[in-house]
Amino acid sequence: MKRLSELNGMRIYSDKARYVGAVEDTLLDDKEGVVIGLVFGRRGGKSLTVPYNSIMAIGDIVLVYSKRTEAGTPA
Repeated sequence: MKRLSELNGMRIYSDKARYVGAVEDTLLDDKEGVVIGLVFGRRGGKSLTVPYNSIMAIGDIVLVYSKRTEAGTPA
């Protein structure tokens, strides 16, 4: 188990061993109190996020499925 504060700055890599970015923020569902995604950057004024269901593993790095990174999700 990790604390949310431990995720900030953690490097994100795809399942193809490609560097995606570093975690900048965590998205929470305010009604359910669960993590729904990780913010890792901005492009054109929109947040770039990794949805929770795209995260394969969290350890020393965050490992994500390569085809499930989304652009344009508001932070």
